Amino acid sequence: MKRYILIISLFFCLISYSQNNFNYYFTINTTFTTNESFGEYDEYYDEVDWSLLAPRAIILRNGIDVNVTSFLTAGINLGFDWHPDLEVLAIPYYLNSKIAIFQMDDDKFYFTAGVGKLLKISRAFDRGKYYTAGIGYYISTMKNYSVIINMDFHQKKIANFKNGKLNSLSFGLGMSFL
Repeated sequence: MKRYILIISLFFCLISYSQNNFNYYFTINTTFTTNESFGEYDEYYDEVDWSLLAPRAIILRNGIDVNVTSFLTAGINLGFDWHPDLEVLAIPYYLNSKIAIFQMDDDKFYFTAGVGKLLKISRAFDRGKYYTAGIGYYISTMKNYSVIINMDFHQKKIANFKNGKLNSLSFGLGMSFL
């Protein structure tokens, strides 16, 4: 419990240090696998399935980022992961940081990494540890929001799962609000 209070205190110190320069963002990601029914006739759609890739998971993320410097942000996040083929539901909550690799005007190409846990709110949800790393691109607009394009690697360490962990690579779109 003391560790959580310390982390929350440090996060609020970052907010006060950054002079309330924080952003709210959300992203919608999906993972893809090869389509197992490629070339087969689909009776529901009444046509042959010619798609090479099929979406396999839905990953939603919400977060608040604090701009520590123009190249570094720190944030706290909450998400929802649903892998229907594997029967995995997870709610990760984690801390992350983003480091700008390249910046032109208000557009940023960045690297991100985070660590956290999986929240168990009922029997349907899994408990465990959560790790993420990825790259992304903020595309600024003239309004108070930016468009986000990202690619993230997620690892969920789940005790009762095959091999003890679930690795996934996701691609996503989102928005950031100032």
